[in-house]
Amino acid sequence: MKKICIFIAITVALLTAGCKSGIIKPNCSGAAFDLLWIINDDIYFSPAGDSMELCLNGAVPFLPQPEPQFNVIRMNHAMYDNLLQTTRNILFVNVDPNRYTCVRIKMAKDVWAKGQAICVINAPAVDSLKEAVVRYGDGIVNYFVKAERERMMDYYISNINREALSRTNEMFGYDIAIPTSINRFKKGKDFLWMANGNPEEGQYVMIYTEPYLSKQQLTCEAILDRRDSVAKANIPGGLKGSYMTTERHHLYPESRDIELNGQWAKETRGLWKMNGDCMGGPFVSITTIDTATNKIVTVEGFVYAPSKEKRRYLRQMDAMVYSIKKHNN
Repeated sequence: MKKICIFIAITVALLTAGCKSGIIKPNCSGAAFDLLWIINDDIYFSPAGDSMELCLNGAVPFLPQPEPQFNVIRMNHAMYDNLLQTTRNILFVNVDPNRYTCVRIKMAKDVWAKGQAICVINAPAVDSLKEAVVRYGDGIVNYFVKAERERMMDYYISNINREALSRTNEMFGYDIAIPTSINRFKKGKDFLWMANGNPEEGQYVMIYTEPYLSKQQLTCEAILDRRDSVAKANIPGGLKGSYMTTERHHLYPESRDIELNGQWAKETRGLWKMNGDCMGGPFVSITTIDTATNKIVTVEGFVYAPSKEKRRYLRQMDAMVYSIKKHNN
């Protein structure tokens, strides 16, 4: 088998010569999580197409019921026209042995519209395309997921809840961008809880701190133990004696190191449940170290939406928790 050359470029430059500088671009179009996939039938109905479809329609991690990453709209290149150029997320796939000698993956923002995310995969053959998808498919999915999160963050920042911002500034010295729909608050010791008060589509944010003593406090197990301790003390259930805890038996949570605002942080995802009550849902948290105060700071978003799909609510929580940053006086 020939050696496969794969080139990846991430750029904010224009992909086509037809996009001239100085032109005011419209906002991107389409609903959140819509993804337009431009791929011809002969490539789609191939092993490479199968692998790519598995990536794009893969389940969002840590939801109680499986939901796909995107609402995928697929079409052939011949059907794509200028009316679709402003679509928020577009993935182009081209296979042509006469034009390409190796696989090239190009990613770009704001090509034909503001807030737009584009990915182009050019390959000389189906085999090399499949190898690239297997190797880089998760990265491509994460590129579009991150683009959606950034759009939500921009919206929350431009429509920020001033009361929530003031409370997080005062208690922790941090800024956070959350919508005005989250307007209920509960304060505890080194703890702040915020909620939208909707029993059918509940969204909640909690922030809490603890003195930083050692790296052992930053393991996944330690983060979950701290979460359970804080939740038991501050988030009771509807039934007497019930309280929030972490689901660790059916689907154990996962943590991963990330970079946030140029600093180390740890993202943790999993499911929560109410000990002593029939409630539960997904959560996402970010833990970091405030070097100025030598404290561990955790911000978490969790969802309670019984009998409803939860992808949209959880990704909104992603945008909220990822917006946290140290307040600049």
